[in-house]
Amino acid sequence: MEHIIKNNIDIIINHRKNTPRTAVCFYFAIDEPERYSGTHGLFAKLLLQGTKTKDAKTLAQELENNCIDINIKAKQDYLKVSFLFLNEDFNLAMQYAKDILLNSTFDDLEKEKFKTKNEINTELDNPKALASDAFIKRLFDGHYYSNTASKALDELDKITKQDIIQTHKKILNSRKVLSIAGDIKNTQELVQYFVQNFDFMKSKKTNSKILEYQNFNPQSGNVEILKIEKNDLNQAQIFQGFIVPGLKSDFYPKLSVMNNILGASGLSSRLFVELRDKKGLAYTVRSDYETLYKSAVFSFYIATEPKNIKKSLEGFEYELKKLANNPPTKEELQGAKENITGKIEYFSQTNSQLSSTEGYSYLMDLGLNFNEKYINMINNVNALDVCDAAKIILSKNSLICALAPKEYLNF
Repeated sequence: MEHIIKNNIDIIINHRKNTPRTAVCFYFAIDEPERYSGTHGLFAKLLLQGTKTKDAKTLAQELENNCIDINIKAKQDYLKVSFLFLNEDFNLAMQYAKDILLNSTFDDLEKEKFKTKNEINTELDNPKALASDAFIKRLFDGHYYSNTASKALDELDKITKQDIIQTHKKILNSRKVLSIAGDIKNTQELVQYFVQNFDFMKSKKTNSKILEYQNFNPQSGNVEILKIEKNDLNQAQIFQGFIVPGLKSDFYPKLSVMNNILGASGLSSRLFVELRDKKGLAYTVRSDYETLYKSAVFSFYIATEPKNIKKSLEGFEYELKKLANNPPTKEELQGAKENITGKIEYFSQTNSQLSSTEGYSYLMDLGLNFNEKYINMINNVNALDVCDAAKIILSKNSLICALAPKEYLNF
């Protein structure tokens, strides 16, 4: 892998000999909260709805005819625009990339708003999605990361074309990186091509205006319970979450291994075995560790009969305390490590995966070859580290969100 900076354009190149398709990811940092929730997502959708030279239908047809796959994703911390194409179509694919990134008209704003509203309403018809939305919105209350789908639904009508244009300007003036994976024959020519044709990819050394979020403050005590009444449910949807150390913390690999043991490894995880198999409490149960640029969340989730809400919450606490006080076995620890490193290796096979992960790691200030470093960190986690990770979670304030019929919300 090479990292080249020329004319302030950051380019990461993964050389993958004898691969027929090239992947190029354009990463743009989101360093400022959106004015209205949903603006970044709407902006991402509008990028494919026509440019000054091609309407949306023509653009879609030409991309399909030339076997150029494009994916645009707006997340809390970044916008990613990725292309995958045959090696011989490099120039053609990059012409489309430049046109889309510079010349999108954003003319279909009202149409996209209408479609987005329908999509959100459909999404929130799902009880799990509804509970998750309320959970995240309260957990990050007052912070940019609280901009959930339901919040976007409330604010979409406020978004104007000028807001989208301003978002475009901010994106083009943000921190950026180009990440490429493929059979690159001449690195110097490739770099010179981007210098000559993609001047707008010069990375600006901007400071993020998104604040660190390190603590959740309940309204009273160290646990807050958010109850949502929905009377036509056979399953209660329960989340419990904690704000914990994130990507750049020494606890990151420890929390990752602990999460895998506790509830992220599917059928073999402790929550699945104890709460589902042995106690019959759950239809679905798991834990999750989600890392963001300025925060991170450890959470439990269970779908269970409404009468089992209290038992499920007690089960979460019991399993967490058990792991804090009793180190995992050698076999359990090794299995968790292999599960994590195996997934990393599995999702580092294709050019698309490599260009995506390397670009993301660099933009998140994790450096180059982060997956390799992360695997080493995971392999260095010991049993006592796992106990320490569980203790860190137990020391944090938490939010419980329960969605269930009214009669079961008196726990």
